[in-house]
Amino acid sequence: MVLTAGLIGSATVGSDPMRGTMHAVLAAVCYWGFLYLLRRSGHHGHVKQSYMDVTVSAAVVSLIAGILWHGVDLAPGWVVIGWLLAVAAFGQVLGWLLVAVSTPRLPSHVGAILLLLTPVGAVALSALVLGEHPTPEQLAGCLLILAGAQIATLHRPDTHRRSEPTDHR
Repeated sequence: MVLTAGLIGSATVGSDPMRGTMHAVLAAVCYWGFLYLLRRSGHHGHVKQSYMDVTVSAAVVSLIAGILWHGVDLAPGWVVIGWLLAVAAFGQVLGWLLVAVSTPRLPSHVGAILLLLTPVGAVALSALVLGEHPTPEQLAGCLLILAGAQIATLHRPDTHRRSEPTDHR
């Protein structure tokens, strides 16, 4: 993570890379908690309800945080609302609903690696879309993250079995 953040090497990104790294660590912990709870709830066949609960909770927390931090514009205009709806529908709801339905059916190590492709892919996407230039150290950090997830699950025979959701009829 230190390599990927750019804390080691020639590139210093932003005015306070250490603070950015701390925010990234906090985001990673929240992401882990979200994925853990989403996977656990998927075993009981209530994926859509669990995802709805997560989405509503995120909206409420975001609204409260926005009010307390910088304020909230409740009338941002139709263009902004259109972009928010497009990102919400395609980038979040559809994407995470597919994740919520699929990951309980995959071995945990496969699900972990696939989900780690999102933040690692963000590094590649930032180069393509934003014209950023990741350093070799940052790219090595991305590879180490993916390799670490694979290595962490190699010697656990129970992770190589398909985990079937429990049927509570």
